[in-house]
Amino acid sequence: MDPQITRPTSSVQLARDQVRGVALTAPYAWLKAGVDDFRSAVGHSLLYGVLFAAACWATALLTASQPWLTLGFVSGLLLIGPYMASGLYVAARQLDAGEAVSIRAALRTLAAHKTHLALFAVLLTIIMDAWVRVASILFALQFEFFSPSIDGYLGLLSAEGDPWALAYFVGIGFLLAAVVFVTCAVAIPLIVDRDRNPIAAIGLSARAVWRNWPAMLVWAAIIVVLSTIGILTLFGAFIVFFPVLGYATWHSYRAMVE
Repeated sequence: MDPQITRPTSSVQLARDQVRGVALTAPYAWLKAGVDDFRSAVGHSLLYGVLFAAACWATALLTASQPWLTLGFVSGLLLIGPYMASGLYVAARQLDAGEAVSIRAALRTLAAHKTHLALFAVLLTIIMDAWVRVASILFALQFEFFSPSIDGYLGLLSAEGDPWALAYFVGIGFLLAAVVFVTCAVAIPLIVDRDRNPIAAIGLSARAVWRNWPAMLVWAAIIVVLSTIGILTLFGAFIVFFPVLGYATWHSYRAMVE
């Protein structure tokens, strides 16, 4: 059994979780390492990518008659993407250790850390729920009812829509995305790797983002660009992008946390 799984968290261990500074160009190295990991475990990686893309497709299909829900839930899936990539962090750790990638071993690791991962999942679920509700309220304020037509939905995003409603929609979405990015930057890989409690993991993640904010801005921009491409390709590109970003997130954690 992996000693990292069974060893309890102590105050001494938490004190050793120190943040390192990284160069502005570090995100490009993380992305390259993510691509290398993808190539090293293509079948495993594609499985995660297909599952994430399928979740997006299913969400879009189930909410096709209510496009405002589609936007809310799909964007919500993107917000909780770091959590859905937990298995990829285990795979990246296995590759780092020169081990064969094993889904069974990943499930054992995640099960051993289930308490802290579940608590973190509750936090992300609350954020996702808040985003969906805010999106619903903003559309209701714009259209005066909760089920706008597809034409009305597109009208909000066009020049004919209320600029204030669109500004609120984008602004609140940006705020929630920023909160998720800061809290999840290295938190979930830390929980998977060292079984830290969610509060300690969030605190360390915030410190990592604060110390390396120029590099993290570049990293956030890369994530936004790849996510936008994924959406524009009707989620097909996520089959590759999702596992690559998951692996790259692991390497960002390894680079910033001692």
